[in-house]
Amino acid sequence: MSTVHDRNASDPGQARRSARARPPGQPSLLPDWMRDPPPPRVTLGDRVAAGLLRLPGAPRARRTWWAWQDRRRLYERFPNTFKIVAFFASWAIALTLVLTAWGLFALAMG
Repeated sequence: MSTVHDRNASDPGQARRSARARPPGQPSLLPDWMRDPPPPRVTLGDRVAAGLLRLPGAPRARRTWWAWQDRRRLYERFPNTFKIVAFFASWAIALTLVLTAWGLFALAMG
């Protein structure tokens, strides 16, 4: 049994055009606002961003900022090492806070 794709194997574009979900003569069931949506609104933020991009050097600064944001952070490259260091750092901070509170309490009582 042959299919649309078998009959039109010589022209793959023709096979894609023939295998449609609905025939081209039938009207779409989608409402008008979905078939032809209104253009997106230009907000104040869009206008400010467009104005800033007109400044000299702004596109280059924007690409540099995007590259900075896409870099791999240290905690992403070494997650286990970061967890161990963070554990000991938080332990040291907690110990310092407890000893400080104990020292202040001893001064207040003495």
